[in-house]
Amino acid sequence: MMTSVFGVWDNKVYHHDAEPLESNPALASLKDIEEFEPGNKILAVMGWDGFFVFDERADIIDMTRAYLEVVQRESCGKCVPCRMGTRVAADILTRIAEGKGSEDDFETLVRIGELVRKGSMCELGHTAMNALLHALEQYEDLFRESIATGRRHPRWTYHTKVTAPCIEACPERLDIPAYIDFIRAGRYRESLSIIQEKNPLASVCGRVCVRFCEFACRRGKLDDPVDIKHLKRFVSDLEMDAAVKKRETRLPVVSSDARKVAIIGSGPAGITAAYHLLRKGYRVEIFEALDEPGGMAAVGIPDYRLPRQVLRTEAQIVQEMGGIIHYNQRLGRDFTLDDLKTRGFEAVFVAIGCQLGTKLGIQGEEAEPKGYYPGIEFLKAINRNEPIEMGRRVVVVGGGNVAMDCARSSLRLGADEVHLIYRRTREEMPADKVEIHEAEEEGVRYHFLANPIRLLVEGGRVVGVECLRMEPGEPDKSGRSRPVPVEGSEFVIGCDMVIPAIGQRMDTSCLTGPCDLKLTRWNTIATDPETLQTSVEWVFAGGDCVSGPATLIEAMAAGFRVSHSIDQYLREGRVELTEEERMSRVLRAVSAVDEDVVDRLGRGEHRVAVPTRTVEERVDDFEEVEMGFSPEDALMEADRCLRCYRILLVATEK
Repeated sequence: MMTSVFGVWDNKVYHHDAEPLESNPALASLKDIEEFEPGNKILAVMGWDGFFVFDERADIIDMTRAYLEVVQRESCGKCVPCRMGTRVAADILTRIAEGKGSEDDFETLVRIGELVRKGSMCELGHTAMNALLHALEQYEDLFRESIATGRRHPRWTYHTKVTAPCIEACPERLDIPAYIDFIRAGRYRESLSIIQEKNPLASVCGRVCVRFCEFACRRGKLDDPVDIKHLKRFVSDLEMDAAVKKRETRLPVVSSDARKVAIIGSGPAGITAAYHLLRKGYRVEIFEALDEPGGMAAVGIPDYRLPRQVLRTEAQIVQEMGGIIHYNQRLGRDFTLDDLKTRGFEAVFVAIGCQLGTKLGIQGEEAEPKGYYPGIEFLKAINRNEPIEMGRRVVVVGGGNVAMDCARSSLRLGADEVHLIYRRTREEMPADKVEIHEAEEEGVRYHFLANPIRLLVEGGRVVGVECLRMEPGEPDKSGRSRPVPVEGSEFVIGCDMVIPAIGQRMDTSCLTGPCDLKLTRWNTIATDPETLQTSVEWVFAGGDCVSGPATLIEAMAAGFRVSHSIDQYLREGRVELTEEERMSRVLRAVSAVDEDVVDRLGRGEHRVAVPTRTVEERVDDFEEVEMGFSPEDALMEADRCLRCYRILLVATEK
């Protein structure tokens, strides 16, 4: 167990020795990074705000040299202090490490470190010198002794990672500052190429992503987060037609005798996995239960948020790359996992969604009276142009994006009133805040801290819903206050349609046949959380069928991860963490110590507003609500990015 720590982070000196790290709450997260990989101990780490040394074998001088070399390589070169200062500092540290340092090198390094830190235009240069300055301060005697004696420092092998808070918050780890940089420079094709290194559905994500990246954006500590989502939409929409026309010249050619992989489901997880497996040279065939690509994204998201044609256009890249999609093929009905194995598929990725709604569990629901319509079925019917007997006074139950979609769609289908019941507070709603606001603009009426307890039914038809007032109670496992019923607070909302939208679940009946996958207690497919390999070694699973109903970008991240796992499995017969994933694990531990204060003056440049159709224009149809950025708006918004790149360097014993 790691017990010794010396270091400086956030200008705080840590000297922890001879006791478990759990006894020091500030350093508790570091207990999880004793080894980089089994049998390879971590000696030290160095990053954007300091360093930690866990083992005296770490050579701080060589480590600082290696760190500055990465900093210099990553400098964009747009400002003189960072471009020149990092080069001079790296050269001086190399001379010292080679035993060729001069007497004035130490003072020069201190001056350069301060100059770069104060004069750099972006956060890479602004923070990168912190580690150097802390090392010079804490190890001054060592640096001076090494210079005076000409002692050489052999070069160690290090592991490095270049990232940013927004990158780490993104489940797919998109290089967000890089594609924003290209937008700022007007180089839209290069920007889209950066996105498509990992994300084949850029225009889709630019519309319905839940923006984990923006919640981590450090610009938000000054004024407003950068509108990363709509910058992605801008560049992908602008380049979509040109990109489709040019694909033929850059798409990989898959050999006819390549190894075969089957994917079940053409939703975001399946499309993403197919895209990356095709790039790796595998023959990929997708088996889709619907008659079009997109899975639940195609039938569960209304057109006013995600036009169907946008999804179809981006999803077709899989076929253009040589992949095959078999439509109207449902697992458990038309084929089994063992059938796929018999057909020569060496690995299978199960990427089916959560297609079934969750019931409210209240009196009157079991009879499924007229006017009772599960949320996911309601959205499917809308997207597939199936007839719906629409009510005039609608009650939607739930607080997520599906509930928002049901409520807003009801208005567009002619409902006179739409009431939304949620058992917690407005601040606790999991739905996108933009969706909550736009639904309210359109006329949806909210009833917070309320919960339905009984459907009122007359003549086999819903005529109302009885509810109870709720109040916040003790925190639950998630840390949120558990809603507690208020005795005697019953009230009734008269209605002729009730739409429960409180969650979705997987249809496990499709998992038939001898190939028996283990399930969790939540009736999702059990997998290794890091590799997504199931209890059957040649079967992998990801997306909603593993996590439960989650976000589109999280499903895509699962597809990206599975593509690496399947590649490893077929090439090496085993699956383990990648170098990037090991570095991310170290980064998370170090970041937990970091207070992450932006020590710059706010410029008061708030984010550019995204144009939307007026309420009067949009509430009667399913045309897209948000209109996207103009080139001028995109340039102004891209210029707000602080370019918060961070560099992490890890020294290991081998």
